[in-house]
Amino acid sequence: MSEKDIPTPEDLPRAVERERGPRSMQLIWIVPILAALIGAFVALKAFWESGPTITIQFMSGEGIEAGKTRIKHKAVDVGTVKSVKLSPDRKAVVVTAEIDRNAADGFLVEDTRFWVVRPRVAGGQISGLSTLLAGSYIGSDPGSSQAERRNFAGLETPPPITSDLPGRQFKVAADDLGSLDIGSPVYFRGVVAGRVISTELPADGKSVQIGVFVHAPYDKLVSNETRFWNASGVDLTLDASGVKLQVQSLLTLLLGGIAFESLPEDAAAPRAEAGSGFPLWANRMDAFKVRESVVETYVLRIDQSARGLAVGAAVDFRGVTVGEVRRIELRFDSEKVRYWTAVQIHLWPERLRPRDPAGAKRWDTTRSTSERIKRFVEHGFRAQLRSANLITGQLFVALDFFPKAPKRTLDLTRTPPEIPTVPGALSELEESLGNIVKNLEKVPFDKLAADARKALASLDTTLKRAEALMGQISTELAPELRATLEQARGTLKSAEQVFATDSPVQGDLRETLQEVTKAAEQVRALTDYLERHPESLIRGRRPSGDTK
Repeated sequence: MSEKDIPTPEDLPRAVERERGPRSMQLIWIVPILAALIGAFVALKAFWESGPTITIQFMSGEGIEAGKTRIKHKAVDVGTVKSVKLSPDRKAVVVTAEIDRNAADGFLVEDTRFWVVRPRVAGGQISGLSTLLAGSYIGSDPGSSQAERRNFAGLETPPPITSDLPGRQFKVAADDLGSLDIGSPVYFRGVVAGRVISTELPADGKSVQIGVFVHAPYDKLVSNETRFWNASGVDLTLDASGVKLQVQSLLTLLLGGIAFESLPEDAAAPRAEAGSGFPLWANRMDAFKVRESVVETYVLRIDQSARGLAVGAAVDFRGVTVGEVRRIELRFDSEKVRYWTAVQIHLWPERLRPRDPAGAKRWDTTRSTSERIKRFVEHGFRAQLRSANLITGQLFVALDFFPKAPKRTLDLTRTPPEIPTVPGALSELEESLGNIVKNLEKVPFDKLAADARKALASLDTTLKRAEALMGQISTELAPELRATLEQARGTLKSAEQVFATDSPVQGDLRETLQEVTKAAEQVRALTDYLERHPESLIRGRRPSGDTK
């Protein structure tokens, strides 16, 4: 290659600056830009539609799965569980869930409740059977509070009622819970009208507070005068009137129950407010027992056995219950070194007031009830134990006037005053039997037995002699007796012949009787004549036809 062929710098082409024109976008960038826009839209939509996040603490995470377990209200999904993990102290399970935005308004408040719905058997009811196939879910019950909340403590058991259930709650106080439990039925005249929803023991421990919920429209039947009583199991009562057996229903035998009712005369009583409290009586009889406004306390001194007398036994005045026994206790007399039974009674003196107008006019209203009882005691008013039921052996206190009782008075300075007593009929019977036994013990039964043996020996000798005499009679006198009987038979045969129908004696006897009959007729005619003409006994018989 020659030097001429080698290009010089001047021969090389030079770059010429080109004028800038309008720039165009490459199509390759459209795809990522669209993807970014779609992603941003989806993210923005998800953020906009996402609801609030809450945490629920349960004792166990059984049946709860992240991303699967739903939160429901009235069988409608309102949220989803996002995560399930242990609490920092590892004593509970913390469930994080997201609530739908549309359902969150007014839902997450202070008194909202959550619980795990799974198959359960409680209170005679089976619930959660649908979860056997679909799996467990978290149930919810929105509250009515205005304060919002995001952290909740879940319930371990479903609530017996939800906040939107029509009806009202009440409180009843009982001495003992017995067989009652949450879910036990509440009856009105045998109809299930509600449920027991809570049981609580107050701080003083003197009673049990039982929450009951009465469904609408039965809640309108609860007034301030309504009586609640325990209808659980079998109510077996042994009292003065005999044996009483009451059963509310077969369900109450297993689960217990409460019944309520009002008296007909209380129909106009005002309706009870929600949350009102009522006492829970032991049975229906106690619930409707008349409550006395005037109650006085007295004590009785019983020197005999009080076995069979129980607290609650009737205090009776001539068949009318005027009080009840409230306490029975032993007292010790240190001077006489002996025990006696103190029976404290509640007396209802208003029941002794006469109701008839005549008696009411003679009733002294100027005296107090205690002064009136004192006057009664001064006139023989006494207390006595009597048998209420011979089968059960129960006793009751009878009040009555005993005119022959020793004079006593009522010391009103004592608290409570003591009403004098007289021995009971059973005590008197026992004393009489004891006296009879003592008298029988004095009888010389040994001497009487010896005399009886001697008498039996003498009787045996007499019988032997009589037997020998009968033998002698049968051997010596029997032939003579036989001959005498044969003669008697002959005599009777002759008599039969004489009195036969065709015998001459019978003919003569008939003629004689006819003559006697005629004579009797003549005598009767004479008697009639003399009754009509008695003067004929002096003047003689008048000629026939003479009427003067």
